[in-house]
Amino acid sequence: MSVSEASRRLVQELSAILDKRVRVVLESGKIYEGILAGFDHPSLNLLLRDAVDSNGAKYTKILVKGEKVSEIVMLEEPLFDPEEFKGLLLREMKLQEHAVRVIPEIRALEVLGRYRISEEGVMGSGPMAETLYSLFKKYMEQKKKRA
Repeated sequence: MSVSEASRRLVQELSAILDKRVRVVLESGKIYEGILAGFDHPSLNLLLRDAVDSNGAKYTKILVKGEKVSEIVMLEEPLFDPEEFKGLLLREMKLQEHAVRVIPEIRALEVLGRYRISEEGVMGSGPMAETLYSLFKKYMEQKKKRA
């Protein structure tokens, strides 16, 4: 695996946990828990919001310098799995494989080159978008029950 491929995968994984609760352990041993609001690549500076440190102090926002980070632990699993949802669409809507494209960098799907589906919902309008939204809603309800 090339360095650029490894770097791309790291960014992809960090993008997947944006807006999710994480624990950041610093080299000094200090710990912050909060919602990952942003990150800078390649320095790995992290922006956390609604954060709490290991002493119980609360912060609305805190910027953690990447060179001080020892670990980033995901505390909240993303519910939406684009690959899994693609399989559901292919089965339920009887779409052909080429009609549904996974966009891993943003954890989304594109259907028929016109509709986009991510954890936030369905982008697009019309009868097809309504059908996609109905399946999305059912899928997310099932995922929440399992979580």
